[in-house]
Amino acid sequence: STASIHMHKGVPLVASHPDMVCPSPEGGLPDVGAYLAMLKVTTGKDPVHITGKPNPGMIMHKIESLGLEASQCAMVGDRLYTDMEMAERAGVHGILVLSGEATRNDLENSGLNPSLVVESVSSLA
Repeated sequence: STASIHMHKGVPLVASHPDMVCPSPEGGLPDVGAYLAMLKVTTGKDPVHITGKPNPGMIMHKIESLGLEASQCAMVGDRLYTDMEMAERAGVHGILVLSGEATRNDLENSGLNPSLVVESVSSLA
């Protein structure tokens, strides 16, 4: 069956996250970011708001509820454009894990500066 998505004028597009690929046992699957790219090409529209990463509100509400300062906290992740971007926007320490999506070369070309780069989460123990 064919699915149809209609974008009405004046109706804003809101997205949960911009991840392009969702890991699965069978390999990468298209994630929300891939669909956002399709919508951009077909409608010319970008989301007006992304509720999840890299939106700093996703982490700041928890930091504030715990009574902490952002500088006391860290975001551990393997994606530059969500995890490390959110860390930078929120003012928390970014810990980039290279066992997932991002590579050192990606980091060098990103303009982002995580506090720590590790090969695997296991090295944090």
